[in-house]
Amino acid sequence: MEKLTATQSKALSFIRAASHTNGVPPSLRELCEHMGYSAIGSAQDLVNALRRKGYLENPDKQLARSLTVTREALRDPALESTAETLVVPCLGSVPAGNPLEALEERIGTLRMSTSMFGKNIPSPREVFALRAAGNSMIEAGILDGDWLVVRSCTEAPAGTIVVARIESGDATVKRLMCDKARGWFLKPENSAFKPIYAGEKSFEVIGQVLALQRQM
Repeated sequence: MEKLTATQSKALSFIRAASHTNGVPPSLRELCEHMGYSAIGSAQDLVNALRRKGYLENPDKQLARSLTVTREALRDPALESTAETLVVPCLGSVPAGNPLEALEERIGTLRMSTSMFGKNIPSPREVFALRAAGNSMIEAGILDGDWLVVRSCTEAPAGTIVVARIESGDATVKRLMCDKARGWFLKPENSAFKPIYAGEKSFEVIGQVLALQRQM
């Protein structure tokens, strides 16, 4: 495929990202606004160049949202993991279903060195990232605002730190523990907070925390 100019790459990245986030391609006017063009003809010239170089499909008929990326151009190297780095999708919130299927909740990506995981490097297809909120896990070294890399799962060993969805629908990060008398519970790593017992407030594990990344 022909090499793109910087302007063409910017436009293609927008079309790819908008299609991924919204489920439909952007309109020509939306592309025009993103590129800062005052004339729609400038955006049309850009689209024609991308089609000529094989990055956009040629539509059978004129549609409002016909900016479809070709199969060859669908892959974005900037969003792919490598042997040295793991690219993790960041979620703005925890959805009701499988976090890995919540494309509409993704607000960006986190790139981490695979050396942080030792020999047990997770697959990019099984991890997501969430931003920690509050101080309930400060004694475990998790601070407010930290990005947590989480492996999606519904079960985790006792003693591990997990992301759990409680009955209210909210997500929380706690240590999963089991008491012989009271059963499974979520233990905070801060004495100012109380444990959450499954017998009193039901919860479900949606992931196990593998690592964190802190922005200074």
